[in-house]
Amino acid sequence: MNKNVVVGIDVSKNFSEMCILAPDNEVIAQMKIYHNVSDFTKVITQLHNIEKEYNVPVVVVMESTSHYHLIPYQFFQKAGFEVIVVNPVQSGALRNLNIRKVKNDKVDAHKIALLYRLKILRPAQIPQGNLRCMRMLCRQRSELLVDAARYKNRLRVYLEQVFPGYDTVFCDIGGVSSRAVLRECPTPELVVLKGTENVDAIINAAAPNRGFSFSRKKAEQLICAAQAAKESSFETLGSDLMIKADLTVLESLRQIESKLEELFLQEEYIRNNLLLLRTIPGIGIHSSLVILSEIGDFALFKKPKELVAYFGLDPGERQSGTFRGTKNKMSKRGSGQARAALHMAAVNAISLQTRRTVGNPVLAEYYRNKCKTKLQKVAMCAVMRKLVNIIFAVLRDRKPFELRTAKEHAIRLGMAAAA
Repeated sequence: MNKNVVVGIDVSKNFSEMCILAPDNEVIAQMKIYHNVSDFTKVITQLHNIEKEYNVPVVVVMESTSHYHLIPYQFFQKAGFEVIVVNPVQSGALRNLNIRKVKNDKVDAHKIALLYRLKILRPAQIPQGNLRCMRMLCRQRSELLVDAARYKNRLRVYLEQVFPGYDTVFCDIGGVSSRAVLRECPTPELVVLKGTENVDAIINAAAPNRGFSFSRKKAEQLICAAQAAKESSFETLGSDLMIKADLTVLESLRQIESKLEELFLQEEYIRNNLLLLRTIPGIGIHSSLVILSEIGDFALFKKPKELVAYFGLDPGERQSGTFRGTKNKMSKRGSGQARAALHMAAVNAISLQTRRTVGNPVLAEYYRNKCKTKLQKVAMCAVMRKLVNIIFAVLRDRKPFELRTAKEHAIRLGMAAAA
C-alpha cells in the first residue's frame, strides 16, 4: 500500500468537498472549502501540519471537471503538493462501489481518495504556459470557425442591401483589405466622403505587400461602386452597426490566428515540434497547432498505442465467458478536437492535391486496400491510426517525416537490427 496521506476533492463551481485519508485509510477529516484565498490558505496550512504529524507526503487527487478544477489545482500545486487530476471516466468507475444508492459530494470525495490507493490512476494532462494558451486559443478558434461562415454570409446579405456592388470589388468580403475598409466606412456614403486618397491609404495599410498599384486600383473601383450604390442601396437606421457587429466576429477569428503565430515564434519547443509535424503530408498549419496543443507534453507518451488511445482511436473490447464481440467501435474517449484535426489530415493525405498528386501515396494505397474489405469510414479510421503512429515516430526521433514504402521500411529495420 502507498503510505501517503491522500486528499480526495470533489470539485464544484464555487466550492469543493474534501476528504483526507490517513495512510491506513482512516478518514482524518471531511470539509467543504470555498474557492477563495482565505479557505485555500487554511486548508494548505492544515495539510502541511498533517504532513509533519504523519511524516509522509500529501497527495491531492481531484476529478477533471470542465474548468472548475483549475483554480484548486493551481493553489495546491503552488503550495508544493503533488496534485493528480483524474479523468471522470476513472472516477465514475467507483460510482457503484456501495450497494446502497448514495450519491453526494462527500461520498464522491471519499471515493476519489480511495481511487488513488488502487494504483490504476492515469493522471489527466494539464499543459502549462504557452501550451495551455495555445490549446485554449485553438479550441476557441474551432468554435468560431463554426459560426464564421454564418456571419460572413449574413455580412454579405447586409452589404447586398446597403452597398450593392461591393462584392465585385472585394470577392472575399472577409479578407484583410475588405475588413479594413468596412471598419472605417461600412456604407457607400462614408466611402465617398473618405475619398480615393484616404481609401487608398486604408487598403495599403491593411495589405502593404500587395503594392500601391493594387490599393489604388481597389480604391478607384470602390469609389465608383459607392457612387452607383448611393442611388440603389436600401439603407436603414443602424445598418452600419449590423455590419460592424458581424465584422467583429471575423476580426476575433483573425486576432486568435495572429496570437497563435506569436506563440509559434516565442517558444522553441512549440516551434520545433510544429515544424516537424508540418513535414507530414496532410498536416497543415492549423492541424499541426491543434494536434500539438492537444498532445501537450509529448514526453508523457512512451508507446504509440498510448497516443492512439489519447486520440480515442483505440477499439473497445467486449468479452464475457465464451462470448467475444466482433463489432467493436472506437472508444472515442480521447480529445475530440485532436480527432477532428487528425481526420482532416488523413483526408488531405489520401486525396488528390492541386497538381493531381496524392499527399501520401503509401497511405492512399493502404486506404484503397482497406476499402476492398471494409467500409470507407472504417478504412479512414485505420488511416488515422497509421497517421498517429507517424506523428509519434516523428516527435520521438526528432526527425522530419520521410516517405517510405512498407518494403523499404522493413529493409531499414532489418539493417538496423543487424548493425
